Formats: sequence, C-alpha cells, structure tokens
Amino acid sequence: MLKTFKQFVEAHFTDSDALTKPDAHDIALAAATLMFEVVKSDSDIHLFENQKMAEQLRKQFDLSNEEIAELVTLAENASDASVSLHGFTRQLCDTWDNLQRCELVEDLWLIALADGKIDAHERHIIRKIAALLYLTDRQITLAKVAAQSRSSVSPN
Repeated sequence: MLKTFKQFVEAHFTDSDALTKPDAHDIALAAATLMFEVVKSDSDIHLFENQKMAEQLRKQFDLSNEEIAELVTLAENASDASVSLHGFTRQLCDTWDNLQRCELVEDLWLIALADGKIDAHERHIIRKIAALLYLTDRQITLAKVAAQSRSSVSPN
C-alpha cells in the first residue's frame, strides 16, 4: 500500500498527462492533502490538529498507524508541491457522493476545532474546499455545527 502512495505522487507530480481513474489510494491522498491544507492554513501547526487529522484518516480509510504516518507525509509533500486544490477536489467529486463530501467537510471543521478555535484562515480554506466540492452554504454550515457538537468546542 505504501508503494502505491509513492507511485501516485510520482505519477501525478512528474507526468501531467496521467489521466487515470482515481483508486482508493488516490482518494485517501486527496482527502489527506485537503486535511493538511486546513492544518497548515493558520501558519501554526498544532499537535492536536495533526492528531485529529490522523484520527479522521483512520476512521475514514481504516489504515494502520504506519500507513497513516506515510499518508500524512505524502499529503504534506503533495500540499507543498501543489499550486491548486482543484485536482484533489476533482478526484473526490468524481468518486464520492454528496454525503461523503459533506462528511469530509465535517472532518475539516473537526481538525480546525482541534486546537480550540477556528482561525479566519482555517474558515476560509474550508469554505474554499467545500465550494470546490460543490457543497452549498447550508451544507457547509450544517457540517460545521455537527463538528462543533462532536468536539464540544463553542463556535467562534
């Protein structure tokens, strides 16, 4: 599985003509990269946010600790190498239904809330990702409310 992630990154960041249907590994990397975008958006990477990201990836994709560590590293590299979120969100739109995309946005809010507050930069990147996932303002708000109730952090 770990080789597949490395192969994905090499193929997608060295060969722009690679047009293959995303598989489960591609989807996991796309979701992890979007999660990492939220983690790094406030320019202050907190341990709590990284832990919440790993927890959400474990729940979503049923990965081992080793696989999660590798995936997070690859997501960080993909995030640093990418100039756009569109490729990642397109993969998710092509394979996930609306409910799955809403659940991802809820996960993004949970990650933002992990340090006890939602920074303006976190709010902005989550809304940007959600728009690229073709979610409505209502869906974004409902995902945020659900995340707040799950994390027991008051809204800000």
